[in-house]
Amino acid sequence: MRFRYLNKVVLAFMAFLFSTTMICAAESKGVVATIKPLHSLVSGVVGDTGKTHLLITGNSSPHGFQIKPSQMETLSNAKIVFYISDDFETFLKGPFDAIPNQVVKSSVVKKARLRILPFRKGALWEEDKHEGHNHSSQEGAFIGDMHVWLDPNNAVKMIKAITRELSEIYPKNRNTYKANARDYIQKILSLDSELAGSLADLKNNPFIVLHDGYQYFEKNYDLNGIGSIQFDPNNYSSPKRIKEIRTKLKTNSAMCVFREPQFSDRLVKTVIEGTSARIGLLDPLGSSIDDGPKLYFKLLRNMGNSFKQCFDS
Repeated sequence: MRFRYLNKVVLAFMAFLFSTTMICAAESKGVVATIKPLHSLVSGVVGDTGKTHLLITGNSSPHGFQIKPSQMETLSNAKIVFYISDDFETFLKGPFDAIPNQVVKSSVVKKARLRILPFRKGALWEEDKHEGHNHSSQEGAFIGDMHVWLDPNNAVKMIKAITRELSEIYPKNRNTYKANARDYIQKILSLDSELAGSLADLKNNPFIVLHDGYQYFEKNYDLNGIGSIQFDPNNYSSPKRIKEIRTKLKTNSAMCVFREPQFSDRLVKTVIEGTSARIGLLDPLGSSIDDGPKLYFKLLRNMGNSFKQCFDS
């Protein structure tokens, strides 16, 4: 309790420092988005009317993320912060309590009223328990898979919600936001049709992923994921889970096991050892792609190509 109190005091002091001593010198950050895929969608709506600031840059993951003083400055000087969900960017709770109240905190999951898919159960997605993990918050609220942007249909809903939020804060840009959103949505729908065609012949191919973060993509394109090596990519899997996933890999003759660039591939190599399965790469955050409105399209295309390359090689 004492550590939490001290941490909150530190965050509050950081927010006060940046909002007072730097008020004249600091550039107004205006629009901020937490992760690269969301930043891409927001940038597509904002267009040439201004800059959208990205909070988590490079290869960093929101899982276990620790905020830096420079990022506290960005949040403190924002007019609106777009984020996925309180259950996804959990690191934001302290900073959100500390930054000025006038900063609008906009969860796109809530604003777009997205349907959240539950985590699939166990390593094999067919058991009743999650190795002791309880996928609910301390208050008992449901927590599911928050990688919602991997379904283009969700991205369309997110774009519409983003447009509404921005139009309230910057009403003079409302018509520009709406025009940008229409253009961006058409591009998303076109990409969705393209991917549906290119992935159609892969629906019967079983595969395993590092953690259960791809079911929106899988369900939209009717892909056949059969299990995950880890529940939480920041925690080690039990020997029991590794044994189970190796058995399922062999039983189903799965040819692909996918790793992620944000995390070590050690467990993936352990799972495929002694089998003919290949290692593929899936990056739900687009960590190697340049920031901006084009990132979202490259991210989904790269994901589609990763599936095809792994199964076709």
